[in-house]
This record gives sequence, structure tokens and C-alpha cells, in this order.
Amino acid sequence: MLLDMTISNYRSVQTPQTISFEAIKDNRLSSEKIVQVSERLNVIKSCAIIGPNGAGKSTFVRALEALKAIVTADENMECPVQLLAGTSFAYSDEKNGPSQMVIQIIMGKDEQTGQPLTGKYTLVASRDKIYEESYHMFVGRSRKLMFERKLIEPVDGDEIEYKYRWGKMFRGEKKRLVKKILPGQTYLAAAARKESLTLTPLYNWFMNDLMILPFGLSSSSERQIVDRLKAHPEWRRQLIDFLWSIDITDIRDVRIQDDRLIYIHTNVSQHYASYFNNESLSLRRLTTIALAMFESFIDQKMLVMDDFGMLLHPDALEHLVNVFEASNTKGSQMLVVDCNPGLLKDGVLRRDAVWFAQKNNVSATEYYSLANFKFSKSKKDLTRQMYLNGSFGALPITSEFTFVEKEKEA
Repeated sequence: MLLDMTISNYRSVQTPQTISFEAIKDNRLSSEKIVQVSERLNVIKSCAIIGPNGAGKSTFVRALEALKAIVTADENMECPVQLLAGTSFAYSDEKNGPSQMVIQIIMGKDEQTGQPLTGKYTLVASRDKIYEESYHMFVGRSRKLMFERKLIEPVDGDEIEYKYRWGKMFRGEKKRLVKKILPGQTYLAAAARKESLTLTPLYNWFMNDLMILPFGLSSSSERQIVDRLKAHPEWRRQLIDFLWSIDITDIRDVRIQDDRLIYIHTNVSQHYASYFNNESLSLRRLTTIALAMFESFIDQKMLVMDDFGMLLHPDALEHLVNVFEASNTKGSQMLVVDCNPGLLKDGVLRRDAVWFAQKNNVSATEYYSLANFKFSKSKKDLTRQMYLNGSFGALPITSEFTFVEKEKEA
């Protein structure tokens, strides 16, 4: 399970910014929306980043996306960190300075103490090389080094070299492996491919558990849906019931023909079929979300959805969160990003599950939690209106605009 992630010098983020799934201790907040890991640690099931357009909400998703792509890149790819291309690194002290990403994941429980095992993975990299990479394990407050890799600053003309350290508890190939790793490749991936007992679970979290959903409108999305329905044919009925629960009641069947998804509609007098790419954008998106959720209901997953409210009614968004919360028995989590204040409706999300994004006075993104604001139980139903009134910031500042047509030359 994801505990938190911190990013800095990435796209619109300048100084370290953290989104956390760790639940605060407050009896006024719903206990049904958390997973109890231990007596001292509870983790939130569903979180949201809310704010105006252009505030940097999606930057956090892009950081997760980039980190996953770098870690899970094909082993023949010489420089996976080049996937950071397109980021401006606009806030680094020097041009093209490195970004830093730190992620903490709950990896299980310690067999001896029963306390949570938390893995902390750090990657500091630019588009052409890794500056630092490390992994630590925490048992309670006790920190154990697994491995650390730091760039030795090269003198002009020298080859790029790294200094490595391994902790006593590290299990996996060490010195013989590092000679084969290029500056733009991660030690994490290389060691996991050699079946490192220490790093394979972390690598598998990135590869299998972290699911960053596409928008669900393309042919590649259709292929993913078809593959999932082939693997789980019983989900066809579940999908129809899911759509009916959002008042899409004219779909009576879902079929697969020549690896294409077909919806069977029924009106008062007849049936008719329609291919996935001929359906409304909202139906295609809902189908993509549904199948991803179904996966999270049978295995522990981390679902990440950018532009959650795109093409969907605000009541539908609330319903999707409620469905996820009600059927989530495997400890899965969900992070959604959206502009929609409907997610602030009382009962949809916990206050510590709501994060706002806004730009500061140097146009850098800052994230902050709704839980930072004073909570009055008597005003809990007014949270959405208070946000719209400006109580929490993270609102667009609009100004007058008039189109001016160029005057015609005489």
C-alpha cells in the first residue's frame, strides 16, 4: 500500500511536496474509509487532489507515471531516465538539474515484531543519468539500509562512476551486477531481474500493483478491456450491473467479437449493437474505470486516475467513490485528480484524504491538506460551499477578456 510520495524539481513543483495516505487520528472522521495496518498506523483508501486548471494537480500523476516507467523499462533500454524528457526542471539551481522522487510503500509486517514494514525508495535523476538511488526498510522507527548508490562527481573527461553501499540485510546480487548497469538505468530493476529477495517485492509493486489508468477513449483502452473480460468472463455481467447502477439501463449485454467490444442496447421495441469506438466518450471511460476497479476488488492495487471527472456527472463521481469504498476488501487504494468540488460533499472523502493544489507567488505548485484547516462538525455539510467561497484557496482567479479583431487596413 502507498503511504506517501514526495517530489521536487519536477514539472511545476519546485520545493519538496508530499501527498500522504496516512490517516490522522481523529474520531470525527469515518473509520470505514481506512485500512488499519497496525494500532498506530491507518492508511486511507481513497484520496483526491483538487484545484483549478493549470495548478499542477496532474504533475503528481505524471511523477508517478514517470517513476513507474523508469523502474519497469525494458532491460535493453540504455537510458530509461530519458523518459523524464519534456519536463522543464525550471526550478533547479542549475540548468537541467535533477528531479527527486521519494516513495514510501507498506510492504507487509515484520515477522518478529508484527510491526509494519515500510520501504522507502529514493530516485534523484536528470534526463541522462541517475544522481542517487537508495532503498531503506523501516520497522517501526528503526531504519535499515538495503542499498545506496551515489554519483561520484566526474572530472572532465572521466567516465561516470558510482559509489555503492549495501546493508547487512540485503539479499541479492551486488558488486558483480553493478558493472553492467548504465548511468541511466536503475539498480532496483537490474537486481529484481536477478531475483533479488530484497528488491523483487518493490519492483513487483511498480510493475503489477500500481495502475495508472488511461483516459479510456482509445483503441489501446479497448484492447485492455477485452483482455480483462477474456480473462474474467464473469465480469461481463458485473459490468452491466455496474452501468445500470449509474442509470445506464439500456445496455443488456456486452460481447466480444474479433477482439472488439460490442454493447447490446435495448429500447422499447428492439435491440441494436454498437462497437466501443462508436459509443459515447463517457460510456467508454466508465467501462475502463469499472474494469480497473474490478481488478482492485480481487487483488490489492493502487489505482491512479487523472481528470477523474472528465465527461462524467458529479453524482456519478460520488457514486464511483462509494462503489470503490464498499467493494474494496483487499486493501486497495485510489488516487483521483479533478477540478470538481463535488468530491468535497460530506461523506464522500475524509478530510485528510482531500489535497488541494495551487500555484504560489513564483508559479510553483504547492499541495496542502483539507485536514490543515479547523474542523467544525456543525459545518461539515458546508465544506463544498466554503471551498467555493474561497475558505481553502485553490480556486481559479478569473479576469475579464474580450476578443479584439484586427482592424482592416484601409
